Amino acid sequence: MITHCPSCHTHFRVHAEQLAARAGQVRCGKCSRIFDALEHLVEEIAPTRVPAISVGVEAARAETTETELASAPEVTQTHEVSCETQEPAIAATAETPIAPPEFEPEAVAQETTIPEHATGVPASADPEAATGASSFAFGPSATAESAKSKRRWIWLLGALLLLIVLLAQAAYQYRSAIILLFPETKPYAAMLCANLGCDLPLPRRIEQMSIEASDLQADTTNPSVMVLSATLKNRAIFNQQYPFAELTLTDAQDQPVVRRVLSPQDYLGKAASTQAGFGANTEIAIKVFIEGSQVKATGYRLYLFYP
Repeated sequence: MITHCPSCHTHFRVHAEQLAARAGQVRCGKCSRIFDALEHLVEEIAPTRVPAISVGVEAARAETTETELASAPEVTQTHEVSCETQEPAIAATAETPIAPPEFEPEAVAQETTIPEHATGVPASADPEAATGASSFAFGPSATAESAKSKRRWIWLLGALLLLIVLLAQAAYQYRSAIILLFPETKPYAAMLCANLGCDLPLPRRIEQMSIEASDLQADTTNPSVMVLSATLKNRAIFNQQYPFAELTLTDAQDQPVVRRVLSPQDYLGKAASTQAGFGANTEIAIKVFIEGSQVKATGYRLYLFYP
């Protein structure tokens, strides 16, 4: 007879003597539920196809079944499958006794212990020894990780060195602007330039320079000489280098006739010092004498620039 657990639907083969001894009450070996086996009997269906098994295998199975019936506890749980697919297999398997209501946990432990001959590895053997985990190391070794870490540090140091070089170049190129924004750095910059042989040029913002007034006339004492008079202003809040001035003489059609570039020494005088630069928010008046006896000019243009 075959019965099944109403909770986990595990099927068991039972005998009439076992049911009579416990009034039909049995305990499921899987979910431990006690139920009436007589109320959950399943009709046993003969198998439609039985695989051909050699006589030696059948004899070994019969001998194993007799040994298990003699030494095993009163219950052996079959594999959990659905009722429809398990019924033919139950008919073909050996008969196994049903568990009594008072099922002992030790019997389950003995039932579920894997025999040594099934795995080929002693039950007391170390799992790492069985799987070979202690003999093989899968993954990067310590040497490979160390070499990778060293290469990473080399790249980081190289990138840091390049960044320092880039900052040094930018500081050298824009040293005047840095001193202008941070005046407290001027003594250190002057010391570095003294060691490196560079200079500290003053700012050159031509958009902060303007011509407030200008005039070009013939000299009253010498008509062949023209006098350029102009007022230049530095509108910046910091000192700047003196700009260059370009004077262009034009004819009646406003076409250039002659052009001359005036340096700071030309309009300030050769004895004037330009080290301090053009003072912030200051004006200077310039006067330049130009020989113009051979020039037939009727107009002029004047503008400031930095070379």
